[in-house]
Amino acid sequence: MELFAVNRYDVELDKKQSNEDEILQKLLKKVEKRKRKHSESEKKKPKQVEVEDDVVESKETISTNDIDNALPEEEDVINAGTYDKEELEVDDTPAAPAFEVLGEDVNAKRRIEVQAVLPAWLAHPHIISTSVAAPSADTAEDSLAECTFLSPQIRGALKEMKISRLFPVQTAVVPWILDAHTKPAPFRPRDVCVSAPTGSGKTLAFAIPVVQILAQRTERKIRALVILPVAELALQVYRVFKKLCEKTDLNVCLLSNHTPLPLEKEKLVESYKGQWYSKVDIVVTTPGRLVEHLHGTEGFCLKNLKFLIIDEADRIMDAVFQNWLYHLDTHVRATSDQLLSGQSAPLCYNELEFAYDRQPHKLLFSATLSQDPEKLQNLRLFQPILFTSVLDNLKELQDKYVEMATSKPASGEFIGKYTTPAELTEKFCLTQNNLKPLTLFALIKELKWQKFLCFTNSVEASERLNFVLQQLFSDEKIRIAELSGSRGRNRCSELLSKFSRGQINGLVCSDALARGIDIPGVDIVISYDPPRHIKTYIHRVGRTARAGRPGTAITLLSQHELDKFHKLLNEVGKVVTAEQETFPDIEEANAKKYQGILQRLREKLVHDKRKKILEMNRAREVKELESQDVTKLTPMEKLQMQATIKIHDSTKTHENEKLSNKKLKSFNRKFKKNAAKADNAVKSQDTKAKGKKANKRKGNKGARVKTNKFKQKKPQNKK
Repeated sequence: MELFAVNRYDVELDKKQSNEDEILQKLLKKVEKRKRKHSESEKKKPKQVEVEDDVVESKETISTNDIDNALPEEEDVINAGTYDKEELEVDDTPAAPAFEVLGEDVNAKRRIEVQAVLPAWLAHPHIISTSVAAPSADTAEDSLAECTFLSPQIRGALKEMKISRLFPVQTAVVPWILDAHTKPAPFRPRDVCVSAPTGSGKTLAFAIPVVQILAQRTERKIRALVILPVAELALQVYRVFKKLCEKTDLNVCLLSNHTPLPLEKEKLVESYKGQWYSKVDIVVTTPGRLVEHLHGTEGFCLKNLKFLIIDEADRIMDAVFQNWLYHLDTHVRATSDQLLSGQSAPLCYNELEFAYDRQPHKLLFSATLSQDPEKLQNLRLFQPILFTSVLDNLKELQDKYVEMATSKPASGEFIGKYTTPAELTEKFCLTQNNLKPLTLFALIKELKWQKFLCFTNSVEASERLNFVLQQLFSDEKIRIAELSGSRGRNRCSELLSKFSRGQINGLVCSDALARGIDIPGVDIVISYDPPRHIKTYIHRVGRTARAGRPGTAITLLSQHELDKFHKLLNEVGKVVTAEQETFPDIEEANAKKYQGILQRLREKLVHDKRKKILEMNRAREVKELESQDVTKLTPMEKLQMQATIKIHDSTKTHENEKLSNKKLKSFNRKFKKNAAKADNAVKSQDTKAKGKKANKRKGNKGARVKTNKFKQKKPQNKK
């Protein structure tokens, strides 16, 4: 600084020494003023936390120690030399008051990043090992006798279902639920969340305790509601409940869009002397169908609901599904709040406790359970408990988890969120994108796969791959079919039945089949397109290695897809190191055939595109013809209409024929009826006209006959 620079010249030193004392006095006064302001501002400020005082420091406040250290002592200033007066003069005007800037982020640079911390029930789950799913030689053939918590009816039903043992998920969850419902009424059971791999027996884990507890009921009411995302899964769960309830007095009802709504209303409720009574105890339904019955079925009441089971909970929480939870909550409140509805009040506290404010026991099951607390908060779970499955040894994992919990208290993932069955073998196969169908053909042919599923990421990809594989296997005994969302429900069920019976060896399908559907006997699952999310991969590979059976999952990958696939698995702690060998000899031998098939595929795609355009145009023509009045058409126009309808009917695809034929047949019936009415009207008019003419002729003939008879009779009378 120039203020304290040493002046090397001794000219007029005596004159300037007198000015240095004045300058020093001014500096000391200014320092004292700053000290007073600093002390007054600290008195006005509220006391802060000691940690914040160490980390945070205001920009406007100046430390007194810094000021004292910055100013030299008096002797140093005097002995420093001479200075110019203009340079040493300091403005003694009072400083402007310091203003606090609202909204200024003073600690932006020193802010500590907030880490996601899971709730205690998610961070510390009950661990279930799946490595003991397969029975060992020491275990008894019938281990159900050792399960003392099961009732005789449930054991008999399980034996008829050819189930001789319970899986780890069932042995952990079933007795816990049964024990929770043995406690007296003031104690409410904790809600249950189960995250276990596909095929581990989650359906029986909630079906067994629900049926065993409800079998003791005295009056028939809807006490269990099972929600599933799609109708196919609902049908599958309904069959399990139906078999378990065969030896009890419980009735189960399935509600889905595959059955007309009036028929379902007859199955649900009945009216007797002006009151509605329930005909079922357990309802298995989809969210959309549930909302329809809540608003459209009179007498449908859920105020006595004891169990609310949500299977595939992550999918139901991700989708809106007509906001079914809001409608269910409002329905239960409206039907159970009898005080507001004007009915009689409870006579005592016990009646109020048992009849009112009883929430159903919620059971959530999924192979990829969501850990988002915001989504789970919408379900309003009561002190939930989490059961999750892992592949490691139980003791080693518990020690490892305790160590991780002590070292890293803020954990973002709970253990066992994405788990695959222990009997599953996971592999990947490297190939080129343009040679993937040929590589798949070589694997199927060389390894002799008899029952396999092949997943693609879209319906269009499944249609094209199905065409190529069918052409490649045209000379082989292997039969392949396509199963995707474009197929109708009847066609899908027909293909699945043929696949289970062995009439079809492979199904090329989209991810619509990847969730929850139990297809027995699947040996191999092939991911033709790499999955876009880890949940998709978990549900795909879950179609095999179910119920303790071995299975294999292979993912076809190109070189640039390999890194993405490993990164996708590493995010959840999974590693796939086994590589499936390819067979280049088979690929080279069928290369020319493959090129010809690709050319036919291009021609087919162009033909299908033109076909769709023609179908759209003809459908538009049919709609225009339907709007016209048939009675006013000329015979030539009628023939043209019939011709266009026949052409439209013949150009329909095989899948859409069943749906379109009904409409066309009904239209043809109406057309024939109207045409017949018009023809009958014309004929009736013609017959009337002919009748008049005939009557006239008959009248003339009758007159002639009478005259002739009269003429003939006259001579006889004369005789």
